[in-house]
Amino acid sequence: MDLRYLLLLQQFRESAGELMTSFMMLITNFAMIGSAVLCVIIFWTVDKVLGYWLISNTVSGLFINNVIKLTACVYRPWIRWPRLDPPEKAIESATGYSFPSGHTQVASSFFGTCSLSAWKKNKAVSAFCAAVILLTAFSRNYLGVHTLTDVLTSILISVFLIAVSARLFEKVQEDRSLLYKLIAAGCVAAVLAIIYFTFKTYPMDYIDGDLIVDPIEMKNDGYAAAGAFLGVLSGAYIEIRFVRFAADGTLPAKILRVLCGLPFILLLMLVLRKPIYSLIGAAAGHFTIYTIAALYLVAGYPAVFTAVRRYRNSRQGIEKD
Repeated sequence: MDLRYLLLLQQFRESAGELMTSFMMLITNFAMIGSAVLCVIIFWTVDKVLGYWLISNTVSGLFINNVIKLTACVYRPWIRWPRLDPPEKAIESATGYSFPSGHTQVASSFFGTCSLSAWKKNKAVSAFCAAVILLTAFSRNYLGVHTLTDVLTSILISVFLIAVSARLFEKVQEDRSLLYKLIAAGCVAAVLAIIYFTFKTYPMDYIDGDLIVDPIEMKNDGYAAAGAFLGVLSGAYIEIRFVRFAADGTLPAKILRVLCGLPFILLLMLVLRKPIYSLIGAAAGHFTIYTIAALYLVAGYPAVFTAVRRYRNSRQGIEKD
C-alpha cells in the first residue's frame, strides 16, 4: 500500500510541475522552523504554562521519534523501492532513516498541542493547526521521502503524548513533587538513550560502494535529541525553582525580548557549532549544542530578562522614594 500510494503521488507530482513541489518544500520546512520559533515566542512572551506544554510535547516527541528511528533503522522509500524518484532537493534534506517521520513528528506534536489548547476558545485557530499537521504529513509523502506508515506513526505518537501530558499537567498543578519526579525520570531516560545509541548495532549496507546510511550521523541525531530533551528538563527545574519568570509585559517589551534573545541561538547554531565540533568532536558537539540551546531557551535567557526587570523595578522604587 505504501508503494502504490507513493507511486500515485509521484505521477501527480511529475505532471503538476516544479511550483507544486516548491510549495510542498515550503510546507515541510515550516514544520521544523516555524514550530521552533513559535515555541520560543509563546514561552517567552505569551503564556509560560502553554509554552512549557508545547516545548515538552515537541521535544519529547522528537526524542521518542529518534529512539524508534534508531531502533527500527528503516531505509528511505526510494532506497527500498527504486521505482520511486523524489525531487533532488527533497532528498538532500531527507537524511538518515525513514521511520517514523521527524518533520511530521514536530508538526503534529507542536500544532496538535496548539489545536487542543485553542479548541474551546477559537475553533478557527484549532482547525488551522490541524490543517498544518495534515499538510506537513502529506508534503512528506508528496515529496516521496516518507511512506504513509512513517507519517501516521508520528501522528499517533503525538496524539498519545498530548493526551498523557494533558493529564500530567493537571496533576502537576496539584502536586509539585510529581513534577520533579517526572523531570528526574526524563533525565534518566535521556542518559539511558545516549548509552543505547552508542552501543547498539546498526545496519551497514552499501550501494555502489557507498554506505546507505552512516550510523555515526544517525547516532549524532540521537545525541542531539537526547541533549535537547535533557536541556529542557534540567532547564525547567532551574526555572521553576529559582528563576520563576513571567511572560507578561507590553507589546514593545515583548518584541524587544524576542529580538534580544534569539541572536544567541543563531550564534550558537550558525557560528559556534563548527568550533565546538572541532574541539570536542561531532558526537559530543551535537549533544552539547542542543543541551545548551534548550537550557538557554527554558532557563538561561528567562533568568536574564527577569533579572533586568527586577533591577528596573528596584530602580524605579528608589527614584519614587
